[in-house]
Parts: sequence; structure tokens; C-alpha cells
Amino acid sequence: MPKKGYKMTIEHKNKIPTEYEEACVLAEWLTLKGIKFSHIAQETFTRNWGTKMKNKRMGVNSGVPDYICIVNNHLIWIELKRQKGGAVSPAQQSWIDALNACKNCGAFVTKGADEAIAIINKYL
Repeated sequence: MPKKGYKMTIEHKNKIPTEYEEACVLAEWLTLKGIKFSHIAQETFTRNWGTKMKNKRMGVNSGVPDYICIVNNHLIWIELKRQKGGAVSPAQQSWIDALNACKNCGAFVTKGADEAIAIINKYL
């Protein structure tokens, strides 16, 4: 809610939420629904070569979807993007394809939290 006397500009009205903002909405909804889930911490960008090498040795691989959820004995993987913008990388598509080949597993690329929630609701 804007503060009294605050005039909302067109830029604020039409602001597209960031992926982080979308992720926070999805995580809050999953928590409220009591769904077992985790965000996969794959944000691997770093300028620190020591951290890069440590991640590589531990098996951190690019492209793994952002979220894993357990819904009625199904594993649901969500690659969350902004509502507008954001592209699926070849590594991400490779993971999505491989996960969708597994039994009782679905992997989806969603544009925003609302789309992710709609997909998960189909499994509830």
C-alpha cells in the first residue's frame, strides 16, 4: 500500500516482478499448503575461483530446476522464470527432458508463481 501522498507512476503499476519476488511468493504458498519442497540452490555465479572449483568438485551442475516438490507421491520440478522475459538454457532444457522421462515425475518451466501454483494444484 503506497504511503499517503505517494503518487504511483506507470512504471510502478506495470512493474514485472523479479524472479526472486516470484520465488518468494511460490515458497510462501508451498509453505502455507504444507507441501514438502526445497529450492535447489544452484545460483552458481561467483567471481571466486576457489568457490567455482569447490562447487564443481561437489557435483554442482547447471540447469537443475529451481524447485523440487513432493505432491501426492509425485516429484514436481519447477524451473521458475519471470512472467515476462527469461529464457530456458540448453542445460535447463536437458534437465527438464530427462526428468520428464522419469516415472511419477513432472518437470515444468513456468512464467511466474501463479503458473507454478496452477501446475502444482493439478497434483493436489
